[in-house]
Amino acid sequence: MHAEADKQDNLNAAGQARAGDLAKKLKREKLQAIYIDETKAAQQTADVLGQKAKILPRVYADSIKALANKIKKNFEGNKVLVVAKYSNVIPLLSALGATLPFSAVVSNDNDLLFAVTINANSNKVDLFISHYGKKQHSTEIPEQYNLESFYPSFVPPIR
Repeated sequence: MHAEADKQDNLNAAGQARAGDLAKKLKREKLQAIYIDETKAAQQTADVLGQKAKILPRVYADSIKALANKIKKNFEGNKVLVVAKYSNVIPLLSALGATLPFSAVVSNDNDLLFAVTINANSNKVDLFISHYGKKQHSTEIPEQYNLESFYPSFVPPIR
């Protein structure tokens, strides 16, 4: 999810800090691609990570289902970051085949990080949820999805 934005869709100070926190959380991950929505806030959130990983963020303009299919087809065994509006998170998780942890993500849940692992051989999809930076989310993470319970400093790849 992308961080807080002002009325012009630029990251505000809190959003800039949260984008930095995301970069710290993912600094050891070997991302192969970064997808963002069309907003300036998404671009600004991804800029820091993209520069460090030497990846140019790609704007996804197609449907959520088309994005999920593109990720599954082109990035098997690799790590992909999607910076998305909170309203697109649950539809994207669903399109990737994950069992949904809750019915909706709300606007102040922008510190949540969703890690999806897809096993191409069995079509098994695992979902783990973590948060980065100062806790802000109000949606409780169900224990079975809590990434720190399984991998304290690891975001699993798509397989």
